[in-house]
Amino acid sequence: MAPWNRNCNAALAVAVMSSLLLSSTLLAGDLNAVRKSTKGSSSSSKDDEEDDDRPKKRKKKKQHHSHHHDHDDDDHDGISAFLITEVFGPPILYAAASPWIAPAAILGDDYTTDADFPHYPYSDESDGYLALGTDSDVAINPYGVRFSSEYANDFSGLERIGGRLQLESMSRFGLDTEWNHWQEEMPGGDDTLWTGDANLTFRFAQNEHAQFYTGLGMNWLSGGQSDVGFNFTYGFDWFPTEPFVIRSVLDMGTIGDADLYHNKTTIGLVYKHLELYTGYDILHIGDTNLQGMIGGLTIWW
Repeated sequence: MAPWNRNCNAALAVAVMSSLLLSSTLLAGDLNAVRKSTKGSSSSSKDDEEDDDRPKKRKKKKQHHSHHHDHDDDDHDGISAFLITEVFGPPILYAAASPWIAPAAILGDDYTTDADFPHYPYSDESDGYLALGTDSDVAINPYGVRFSSEYANDFSGLERIGGRLQLESMSRFGLDTEWNHWQEEMPGGDDTLWTGDANLTFRFAQNEHAQFYTGLGMNWLSGGQSDVGFNFTYGFDWFPTEPFVIRSVLDMGTIGDADLYHNKTTIGLVYKHLELYTGYDILHIGDTNLQGMIGGLTIWW
């Protein structure tokens, strides 16, 4: 073979390998990174497995018993228990519970007044949402329902179409579920993914101007693979003055083998049963952020 033929073949092989490596890099988009992080590592090397099966030798340490040391340890344990239970314990517990205690105290919610649901916020010239007590002139329902549909875009090839359904009741328990269709522009064609969650919620603080809720549920993912996980949710709805509605929700949990954090904050303008809103949404799964500006429509009834 002539030298120039060998050089051409070598150059062609290098070009092909380079293009393949470049293509694999370009195809590794955000949605594919989410799949990899939720799937995790399902295999380990044979050497690691063998190391795990081998009995581990432990060196025996000589134990020196001393009544003096035992007495000092007892005193130390007593002081530690006193500091934990009497000094530092109550403030730590109160600080941990403050996200639930403080809103109820600020809103003046003592759990003695029932709340009904108007057909929409600020209806019949009310101050916000919810009708407290039995002497309200607002047309009310024993339950509240709202459905939201929204669009999000990160202006870098990733977009989302989502929906959310919230059901609330006089008992303060409710249901909060959402689903999202993600689409990412890729060199080899668009990549798609579905995510969502479903939570049982409890409205732990309320008045006409604001409501706080928290709950537990599950996260899910489908599209190329399917994964589920645990979810904790915490959010609030604020009705400062007509026609504004400010809402925020925080989700923390898992999906597959990955951690999940989600926050969505919006500000909307409501007119009767309709609310137009905008805001920002960020969903963190594993090491990947799916985020963007959002715009949507909520129907209250």
